[in-house]
Amino acid sequence: MKLRIWFSVVALILSWLLTQPKAHAAEIPVSFKTEDGWTIHGMLGIPQSMTGKIPVVIFLHSYEHDSSAYGQYLYPGLAQIIGGQGVATLRFDFRGRGKSAGAKELSTFSPEELSRLYLDVRAALVFLASQSQLDTSRIGLVAEGQSAEAAVMGWRGDDRIKGLVLISGRLSEAAKQEIAQHHQIPLYLIVSQEDRQSFRDMAHAYQLTQSPFSRISVYKDVGVGTTMFSVWRSERPQDKPLEEGLAEWMIERLNSAGETQEVSFQTEDDWILHGTLRTPSALSTNAKTPAVIMLHSSFTDRHVFDHLAKLMVQHGLVALNIDTRGRGRSINRGVLLELPPDERSKTMLDAKAAVNFLASKSFTGPIGLVGLDRGASYALAAAIGDRRVGALVLMTTLIASKEREEITKLDIPIFYLTSKELEKVTNSSMTQAYAVTRHRGSRLLVYNGGALGYDLFEMDETLEATLAQWMKEQLSR
Repeated sequence: MKLRIWFSVVALILSWLLTQPKAHAAEIPVSFKTEDGWTIHGMLGIPQSMTGKIPVVIFLHSYEHDSSAYGQYLYPGLAQIIGGQGVATLRFDFRGRGKSAGAKELSTFSPEELSRLYLDVRAALVFLASQSQLDTSRIGLVAEGQSAEAAVMGWRGDDRIKGLVLISGRLSEAAKQEIAQHHQIPLYLIVSQEDRQSFRDMAHAYQLTQSPFSRISVYKDVGVGTTMFSVWRSERPQDKPLEEGLAEWMIERLNSAGETQEVSFQTEDDWILHGTLRTPSALSTNAKTPAVIMLHSSFTDRHVFDHLAKLMVQHGLVALNIDTRGRGRSINRGVLLELPPDERSKTMLDAKAAVNFLASKSFTGPIGLVGLDRGASYALAAAIGDRRVGALVLMTTLIASKEREEITKLDIPIFYLTSKELEKVTNSSMTQAYAVTRHRGSRLLVYNGGALGYDLFEMDETLEATLAQWMKEQLSR
């Protein structure tokens, strides 16, 4: 018996040595205030020797634990594992626990007081935003037990949060409604089947999420919460630790969210255009990365494509969505509807300038263009005669006979989208254009009704994912 225990200890030590983080994340004590006056204490880990802004993961302990639940014991804790992969970490004690105990213990909180724990999460987000070395457009949340409720209510659709890990999570109906309302959030749910309440809540949450990146792992006889990690390591020392699987999933979610920056560039007729450039977090230095430019309609701006741009990045593409002249921030020479008609007609130069700007980047490979209504005409004009353009998406636009002649000269795939009731406006001309380009791998999708432009995204919640996958396939050929 003693020999068996000795071998188990040796196995744990060897496992610890082999799984030491590659990039040490030095933790420092921090504190911050909530909006209702609590002082929250925690540990902020910043990986050393990292360049540029880095994403961050927040760890929330269960009511019975404190922030040490994610720290190092006989082996690296989940915070150390994630921190060792170049990601910042923040683990803190909830109000009423550990160093954040204050005047009242968490165990004595009323239901109403417990319902305010989400304010600790919101305060943590505010604190992280003040740290210049962090990329707070890429944040992950890890929660244990009852703190899953605070995690979901602290998130509530905040698009800075790119993924939630819920370990033996317990959720109220209000929290489940948040997941149902913002169902694209990726969730990693882990639970032991003997924990019946958490099993029901995690299974329900999994049914509510529609993210293709969500997953649920159900185990048997491994305990509850972070205790599952140590039980698994003890009982199955030859298998991959549970924490490593969670860490890999979270890091993938943060990296697939990409890096975002505001950019500006000039057209040949001196308009200054503004846009959002999103790039995958790990751009290859050995190969060019396909890129997509998104061009909005006359009455919208770049933000109509924000969700599509994020999906493009998740599919490994660079994404640039811009404000064309006179819209959004691109108003250095006036507002669109106040411009003379001949000036508005030159908006096609914006699309060409966007292609030139993106092509000037060393990481850019073949370029795709997505155009919405009038933006589709500009996308088509930019593609004609430019071999750097490898694919087009044209949404509910009128393709004139002259443009149809030019399309026949384009040897690239085109995805046409229109609606049946737009027969006189776009449907007929797009159907005719598809007929002469279908042999190039082109595609036509006609919806019922009369939805125009970005309304199609509301009608079909899978459309943006379809476009991202199609662009990935066409530009990677």
